[in-house]
Amino acid sequence: MRLQSKLTLFSAASKVIIFLVILLLLPTLVNKVALLNADNRLLQKEERMYQIIEDQGIESFITGETGNAYGSYNLFREEFISLEEISSGKVVNSIENSLRKVDNAVVEYRVLSSTFDLGGKRYLLEIGRSLDTIGDNSKMLQTYALYFLLGVVLITIFVDQAYNKLLLRPLTLIVKRLQRVEHPSAFTPKELNTNTTDFLYLNNTINAMMGQIQEAFQKEKEFIGNVSHELLTPISILQNRLENLLSDPETPETLLEKLVDNLRTLHRLKNIIQALLLISRIENEQYLKNEAVNIPQLAREVAEEIEERAEAREVSLHLDLTGDFTLANANQSLLFTLLFNVVNNAIKYNKPQGSITIKGEPTATGYELSIIDTGVGIAEDQLPHIFSRFKRFHAPDGESHGLGLPIVNTIATFHGIDVSVTSVKDQGTTFKFQFPVQG
Repeated sequence: MRLQSKLTLFSAASKVIIFLVILLLLPTLVNKVALLNADNRLLQKEERMYQIIEDQGIESFITGETGNAYGSYNLFREEFISLEEISSGKVVNSIENSLRKVDNAVVEYRVLSSTFDLGGKRYLLEIGRSLDTIGDNSKMLQTYALYFLLGVVLITIFVDQAYNKLLLRPLTLIVKRLQRVEHPSAFTPKELNTNTTDFLYLNNTINAMMGQIQEAFQKEKEFIGNVSHELLTPISILQNRLENLLSDPETPETLLEKLVDNLRTLHRLKNIIQALLLISRIENEQYLKNEAVNIPQLAREVAEEIEERAEAREVSLHLDLTGDFTLANANQSLLFTLLFNVVNNAIKYNKPQGSITIKGEPTATGYELSIIDTGVGIAEDQLPHIFSRFKRFHAPDGESHGLGLPIVNTIATFHGIDVSVTSVKDQGTTFKFQFPVQG
């Protein structure tokens, strides 16, 4: 999972957890807030009542007609105010829940009770608000709070996602730049436009590391090229001398077999050196890509060239080529070597009475050419390394796979051809080459 996805997931999960915790605590918190708000309103009404009594006198509430008490309910019995004369020894100052009987119904109120003295008499003021009304307000507050919290969570998740994307953009640029590098020599160091020191340090470290890798690859290519070139001359001289000894009638019969073995060893060594030199020259781009190569026709030429070798090994060769495709910027000699090496390996490591099929067909992205054999196959653990020139594998008969496949991979990379290999042990191997459409 990508770092940005992990950060976004963590941010979303933490906010959801916080939301759920608040959701569990919300009824209690909102009820307390609603109750505090109701108490504040009762206190405000108490102040207003005292102000009215001070301005208008107690007689405006308690008159001879009403006796020594006054009571008033609003239309829906949600609130009430009562004022009555009490004994001088009684003192009440509280806010608490209380049951009251209203119109033959018992209603629970939040009641503020307060005593005061006026004109030598003591009065009890009570102001009440229905708990049902407070509960309705509490539910409404809970609903609004729930929507508000949900909106805040969603907004912060999107904001965090956008911020994480912006914050990690330098890292994304670094990763994309590395993904586009098919070979260390194609890497170009670039400055990173960010003020995040961690990303600057990472970018500078990668630039320095890739510079060291490029230098190491360059030295390796130069070494292989130079050594290969220098070794070819003495090997050719030795080969000529041995061939002269073979053709010399004075050479003893006992030495002829040894000379032939030595020539065979020199020939194998020469092929290895030429393979290394070919790889080095391709990687150093010493070959031109100025030819238009017809891929189906090239496959037919390879099949024609190698047909006798296949017959000698009792392997049947089949062509299944449809459509037409031309690779505009290519090197025909290198592409011939690419296909020849793969088909030659398919013959070499095939079974008696086995078969090889060269199948080609146009695709949406170019042309796909497959070489399918019924040979001994390649072990699954060896597949990731078959194109490495630094690893050597051996077939069941003890013969080495050599540098044929590294050459194939180098030529394919040089032409921008995608190569994929699938294999089943003792059943066969399939090489697929995807030739691209060139713009």
